[in-house]
Amino acid sequence: MLLLIILYLFPLLVVGGIYTANFSNMMSDLGMYSEYLSFANYASFIGMGTALPYLLRFKMRFRSKELMITSLSMIALCSIAIITTDSPYVIIAANFVIGFFKIIAIIEFVLPLLFILSPDGDRTKFYTVFYPLSISTAQIGGYFFAKIAYNLQWESVYLVMAIIMLVLVLISVIFMHDLRFSRKLPLYQIDLLSMLLFVVSFFLLTYTLVFAKQQDWFASSYIQASTIGFIITMILFLWRQKGLKRPYVPLSVFKKKNFIQGFILLMCLGMFLASGVIQNTFTVGILGYDSLTNNLLNYAMVPGIIIGAIYARKWYAKKWPTKFLIISGMIFYTLHFVMMYFLISPEVDINYLIVPSILRGMGMVILFISIWFYTLDGFDMAETLAVASLSIVVRSLISVAFAGAIYSWLFYKLQLQGLENIAHHLDAVNLSQFRGGGLAVYGRSRIQAVLTASKALYGYSIIAGIIIMLFTLAIRFENTYYRRLILVRKLLKGESIKGYNFRVRKNTTETIAAGAGAVAV
Repeated sequence: MLLLIILYLFPLLVVGGIYTANFSNMMSDLGMYSEYLSFANYASFIGMGTALPYLLRFKMRFRSKELMITSLSMIALCSIAIITTDSPYVIIAANFVIGFFKIIAIIEFVLPLLFILSPDGDRTKFYTVFYPLSISTAQIGGYFFAKIAYNLQWESVYLVMAIIMLVLVLISVIFMHDLRFSRKLPLYQIDLLSMLLFVVSFFLLTYTLVFAKQQDWFASSYIQASTIGFIITMILFLWRQKGLKRPYVPLSVFKKKNFIQGFILLMCLGMFLASGVIQNTFTVGILGYDSLTNNLLNYAMVPGIIIGAIYARKWYAKKWPTKFLIISGMIFYTLHFVMMYFLISPEVDINYLIVPSILRGMGMVILFISIWFYTLDGFDMAETLAVASLSIVVRSLISVAFAGAIYSWLFYKLQLQGLENIAHHLDAVNLSQFRGGGLAVYGRSRIQAVLTASKALYGYSIIAGIIIMLFTLAIRFENTYYRRLILVRKLLKGESIKGYNFRVRKNTTETIAAGAGAVAV
């Protein structure tokens, strides 16, 4: 059973690594703006968020065999569509469909894996295994896809993925049973209008965040229109949920403190995740690494991911507060920034980047586990899937795209500032003494500007990391225990605390197992 789960699950998890491996190759071969490919990558997360609220309804309406054959076939078909087109809009639509069906297929194997790893339904045991497994698989798969694209063409990656999906379809046809998961539920109760408003609103927001720098932010009429369109469609979406018997996203979730605070923490997580663009700019633009070598650096994250997962598992086993687990993950990520800040140099060896990558892997997996656990704690089945739908869009799209737009704008401004500072001293330089004349000076000046901009961005990231840690420390995660406040007051006043009851109520981690398995994807 476990081998069969791994056989299906690994290729589906690796699908997320295709764009990381193929981004630069697709951009150069197709001759399109990088923003279109970023949009396509984010479209897959919108597709996943769109399917999440109705995952269990799909599972109860159709047989597992039907869901697997349909989902895998659609992923293969969309992969072939990406190979055979040069239209960015077809690529974006295909990635949306891939994300939609990918999560439907994955849930078929996440649920049994959940009960294998955590029979008692404890999410912490499951998350500390599934997250390192999924993140490590994506990193390793990204390297192998980059190797295929480097030795052949970027189309070969999608062709290999399509072949793997079709092989899995054949295995499903032969070996999967025809039994139902539960009683048959109708599909007419699905609110298609809410799904449409959800998709349109986040597509408009993604367009705003991705194309903001390229179109000079709100100086562009398209950015203005997409922003206004997002606000209108999101208001219509929320207004529609009020009158539905079975809402797509129950508005009651917005009354939960942990969801609001988790939403803010997920936005902060975007700053940490988007910081990878600084390292990519440094390794590719300054050190001259190709895509294969650059993806090889992700291998160094895998030991950090494993160490971070063990660290989080031990933390939860001792019943320590989630707040300080989140802060410790931020500390590891900030230490990564600190090391990269001091390693910024045109002569740095790749071996020096291994330890920062390990720290980055530790911080990433700890933050994924802890923030996700806290955000989704205490919801029933319907609310859990709805919260997961919003959370996955916030974590993987809004926060990363917003932070990425800020990083891109800051890098552009800092690079211009660096060139301007260098230009002040060029009048005193005899350009004829340089081989290549003025062009050689320009090339060296550009490299120096990129170096100073990268170093400054890491410095700003360190400051932002410290501010986020202080904010996390300040917010209250659990209920207020007034007996603790009385104890503190007595200690400050020097009064006796003899006979004080030190027992503290513990939070439970019980939740609905199916919901936990679904949202982990």
